[in-house]
Amino acid sequence: MTDAVRVRFAPSPTGYLHIGGARTALYNWLYARQKGGTFVLRMEDTDAARNTDAARETIFRGLDWLGLTPDEGPEQGGPFGPYSQSERQDLYRHWANQLIEIGAVYPCFATKKELAELRAKQEAAGESTRYDGRYRDLDPAEAKRRIDAGEEHTWRLRVPEDETVEVDDEIRGVVRVETKDIEDIILIRGNGMPIYNFVVVIDDHLMEISHVIRGEDHLTNTFKQVLIFKALGWDTPRYAHLPLILGPTGSGKLSKRKHPEAALELYQQKGYPEAGLVNWLASVGWSLDDKTEVMTRDELIERFSLASVNRSGARLPLDKLDWICGDYLRRFGVAEIEAGIRPYLQQKGWVAEPPTAEQSRQLRVLARAQQERLRFYSQIVEDAAWIYEGVAKIEGKAMKNLKKAGAPELLEEYLEFLGTSAACAVDASAMETRAKAWAEQRELGIGKLMGPLRSALTGKTQGPGVFDCAEILGNAEVAARIKSAVAAGRAAQSS
Repeated sequence: MTDAVRVRFAPSPTGYLHIGGARTALYNWLYARQKGGTFVLRMEDTDAARNTDAARETIFRGLDWLGLTPDEGPEQGGPFGPYSQSERQDLYRHWANQLIEIGAVYPCFATKKELAELRAKQEAAGESTRYDGRYRDLDPAEAKRRIDAGEEHTWRLRVPEDETVEVDDEIRGVVRVETKDIEDIILIRGNGMPIYNFVVVIDDHLMEISHVIRGEDHLTNTFKQVLIFKALGWDTPRYAHLPLILGPTGSGKLSKRKHPEAALELYQQKGYPEAGLVNWLASVGWSLDDKTEVMTRDELIERFSLASVNRSGARLPLDKLDWICGDYLRRFGVAEIEAGIRPYLQQKGWVAEPPTAEQSRQLRVLARAQQERLRFYSQIVEDAAWIYEGVAKIEGKAMKNLKKAGAPELLEEYLEFLGTSAACAVDASAMETRAKAWAEQRELGIGKLMGPLRSALTGKTQGPGVFDCAEILGNAEVAARIKSAVAAGRAAQSS
């Protein structure tokens, strides 16, 4: 094995890309970039019954969206391919035969019924359930006779007796297990298919993987894999076992079955900016210090450290995601915000493809007006419904603004002013300046106008600046909504 850093992300294409898997990929990618190494994608797709092309594509596109495109992989190719385990069966058979030849494995003829009876007996006696090695010392001639007769069998690794398996983990330090606590591991199933722990060792060695960075749920597999490496006479890679990601409440592992937040696709569909999501994802289990939250991708590459990764499980902090992504969006140019929100407005049928000239004008103003409030792009659908669907219902607090004594009359006077002055809704800044001058002339605080005017234009009491709202709507719509609000306010006063 060379001194070059080579890391791998090795998902099974059996469903969506889990956010925990995305974090594992990110940490591998950061480490490779920091060390000038190589980031490899390997598909662990030997489970033909569960693997799907759609899941493969989801993984490929998810990594691309995060900016974690592999240096080597099924799509990219590379000198150590193929990069899908389903295409590497000849390699596995070769190395299985090597283990058979050196006597590191032995045939086990235990049937499923036999193993079930053994397990039941151990459970009844209060013992830990494990294979008892009953075929480990079977006479080689008898074993050959049974194999030649076509008797189904597995191949098990001869786990050394009375030894300690030690792993110097990059995150957890030295961890150990006694071989008496590891049963003889099945490497080849009865149908001739190799099992996970065996093929992973073959792939990691042949692909010259230097560091295996993966979830702590693989720690028990690591001890088994170290034994297989030793049986083959190969050096082991360095290991780093990441803390599990817990659910949003902090209780229990983030589960595909229980938590929709486990799917990377959810964040893509909601329109979180990928740069912000990467920043946030890096912080789920790792931090630079107790105050630095927002970091660029280059800063993450420079500062990331396996030694600083937490050992305990990390809660999925969705509130922090919104905060970080909001910070990113506020740093973007208005054109980026416009490009981000446009597809969601088009999906609703509110904006054409391509947008009309008037819709393009509205989009620019809307992007500028909403930028401070956005946390993810699809948020615009809820925040901008008042623009495209009109004010079907005026909220309770907004209606209070309209039915206050003098509010309808004030709006009528302001509407008359708009119709006879150069104060138009095309320019929010100019409209605000003239509105303030009008209020001063009437010896009226501008605040008296703002509440009723916002209620009239949006039917709400919160949102972008009032004059930004007016600019988005345009002159004719502003006038129509004020007239409608005046009538609603008077009707509410008389009811």
